[in-house]
Amino acid sequence: MTEDIFYQDEGQFKITAASVGVSKLRWKSIKHNEIISNLHIELMEKNRFDHLPVEEVDGSVIKFFKTAVPNKYDKIDELKININDIIALDTNIRDVIEKFATQNRTFFFLRYQKTISGLITLGNLNCKQVQIYIFSLVCELERELGDFLNHFLSEKDITEWLNRKIKANIQNEKYKNILLSYANLIDSDLENNLTEHLFLVDLFKIINDTNLYLQLDYSKLEWEKMKSVNELRKRIAHPTRSLIDADNTIFKLHERISKIEDLTFRLSSIKKDKRFH
Repeated sequence: MTEDIFYQDEGQFKITAASVGVSKLRWKSIKHNEIISNLHIELMEKNRFDHLPVEEVDGSVIKFFKTAVPNKYDKIDELKININDIIALDTNIRDVIEKFATQNRTFFFLRYQKTISGLITLGNLNCKQVQIYIFSLVCELERELGDFLNHFLSEKDITEWLNRKIKANIQNEKYKNILLSYANLIDSDLENNLTEHLFLVDLFKIINDTNLYLQLDYSKLEWEKMKSVNELRKRIAHPTRSLIDADNTIFKLHERISKIEDLTFRLSSIKKDKRFH
């Protein structure tokens, strides 16, 4: 039946450069004939802009102002937009992040067909839409990690691991509460998988302690480096935190997302491997 296509919809959403950037209809810009008054300096400093589009008489945008040093307004350059400054407005947010990182960019003008129609900057990535995108990646990763552990370890194995953590007095209350919460669900006939009660950091730890990272073709050192993914998880768990700041750069964001993608791919691929059957 035709409507079956709706039942196969995975509910994926698409976040684009336009979803995150600023439309030409809403951005602040300066008219070409206003440049002579140095109004652009006042506008940029007042609004803390590092980029300011220049609109021509016909409304087109072919030039812009850019601070030589971010957040400093003593030297501002007038530049002509070139092909490297432009991306399509429907560029997927993953590709946008990669372009920012690999090209070491702080902005892109957004193009619709052959017309400049908006602007996206690094600062725009600190928004709800990008957090939602990353949250979806982390959710998928946690689900795959849970399936992976439930295949290679029994509930008894995981319970014994938790008990060893309690005896070692490592985050004692945390692991006690996990076991208590799971026991209460069993008593209520509502039990689920024990792995669903573990935090992302715990999923990484138990894989490390049981050497299961070898099943994913990671070395011990490579698996240790995967822990940085949890830093990204903690940032999206607190929506008031910025994804990008002085310590958490666009390069770290790109690197951590790449690690999530690599691990998720390996986890999903192993299901098709004979080791998962």
